Amino acid sequence: MFHTTQAQIEESIMIQPNSNQGTINPHCSICSQPISGKSHPYNDIGLTDYGIFNHLRVYHCNYCGFGFSAPELSEKTVNLFYEKQYRAKNSTFYFNFNESIPEGLGDIRSDRSFAQIMLARAYCEFDAEDIFLDIGPGRGGSFKLAKALLQRPQLYGIEFSQGAKEFYLRNFGVVSHQSIDEFIKSGKQAKILLMSHSLEHYRLSELTNLFSALTPALAKNGVLVIEVPHVDLRIHSEVRGVDTPHFLFFSKQSLSLMLEKCGFDVLFIDTCGDEFKTVGEQAFSANSLSSKMKNYLKPFYNKLHPRHQNLFRTFVRMIQKTISFRFVSQNEMKVLPVHSYGGNRDCLRLVAKKK
Repeated sequence: MFHTTQAQIEESIMIQPNSNQGTINPHCSICSQPISGKSHPYNDIGLTDYGIFNHLRVYHCNYCGFGFSAPELSEKTVNLFYEKQYRAKNSTFYFNFNESIPEGLGDIRSDRSFAQIMLARAYCEFDAEDIFLDIGPGRGGSFKLAKALLQRPQLYGIEFSQGAKEFYLRNFGVVSHQSIDEFIKSGKQAKILLMSHSLEHYRLSELTNLFSALTPALAKNGVLVIEVPHVDLRIHSEVRGVDTPHFLFFSKQSLSLMLEKCGFDVLFIDTCGDEFKTVGEQAFSANSLSSKMKNYLKPFYNKLHPRHQNLFRTFVRMIQKTISFRFVSQNEMKVLPVHSYGGNRDCLRLVAKKK
């Protein structure tokens, strides 16, 4: 079992001078407009025994809505976190990569990957043996849906977590790489390149290199599909959920502008998923149960042993899944949240291609 001491963490965290005052770039990395010195508390809950999120504050641009955490953690700290800690047994995001995936698909209409892949197919021709690449596939659900919805796709993935490579190969026949550069060096290009809830995990300083690598990784007529939490701190400062372990926060405007500046044509972008609730509505919303309970119990929760934190999160997720299952069962003929677009919803979904 991997353990990191508090001293090792503090040594590897890149604390900038006067970080308590939030020393940051005075101009937005997306729109180049001045950044306000006002910051927001970083909503850290769970994983706090590692200490790597304790020093963070969140800043945002009043012009485009782009947000980011500061001070920036070191590359070593972040890579160790995702490789050893994020999916570890004592993590609140634990997943057992030794288990096997049950056969069959079930009702895939309410699956996020279903909506993402169908949207991608509307903007590109995916032929037999074309490549489907998922950067940050997590539990690998996108691979199962890709095999069901695409014609004989070649499946590739990029994931840091220990055990993930063997898990994807065993369950989905996926070829895994450690980095985008490694995928590019293999001479491959993706017809569909998916980044579903992974972009927000990158550090601010990594954005330029990331999109420089995405361009050659994407086939000429391929599409890039990105989904991130919709966190526009100009309007969501009081209604967003837990930040851990996100470092970047996107509005619709900032996400679109970033892709255009990085050499992509944005073919589609809109909000998707469940609608945001107002502060008043959140108190009565089942969907916000987890974040509300954690906010109220945060002082107590952070003192719990990681195993007990995991049990708490698992219990809440079971409640949410039960509510979601009932919603799908009772509304089979209605539009499901993963297919709903427009308005103030909790995610952003984008499709783009190379210029």
